[in-house]
Formats: sequence, C-alpha cells, structure tokens
Amino acid sequence: RKFSRHHNSLILTEKEIDLIELLYLNNYTKKKDILSSIWKYSDDADTHTVETHIYRLRKKIKETFNDDNFIKSEKKGYTI
Repeated sequence: RKFSRHHNSLILTEKEIDLIELLYLNNYTKKKDILSSIWKYSDDADTHTVETHIYRLRKKIKETFNDDNFIKSEKKGYTI
C-alpha cells in the first residue's frame, strides 16, 4: 500500500499501514495493545516485534519525508 504526504509517497507493508492507522486513531497506544491488535499476540508476550517495526518505519519515514518525529514514544505509549 502507498503512504503519501506532501507530494512524496512511500510503499509500505500491510503491517506498517495497520500500525500507522492504529496510532493515528488513538492518542497513545501501548506496546501490548499494538501486539494484540496488529499481531494478535497475547498481552504477556515478550517480543521486540513492535520496537523493530517502529524502528524500520521511522527510518523509512525519515528517508522519504525527512520527518524525525512522525512516531513518538512516551511513557503513555506510542503516538503520531
């Protein structure tokens, strides 16, 4: 799927788009909620899936849109 912003576009995976949509629709989203919503993992799963995907997505966004703050991480959770 394609993500467009300010005359630039980027091809993203379904999971990346799902992650952006989830973060966009919620003020703050905790890691466990992301794991259960997108990857269907249980709340107590110990994995770095969320961190890894957010790292890669931030890198793609930075390279294409020169935006260092697209996905923010705070104590309350992740947000856009």
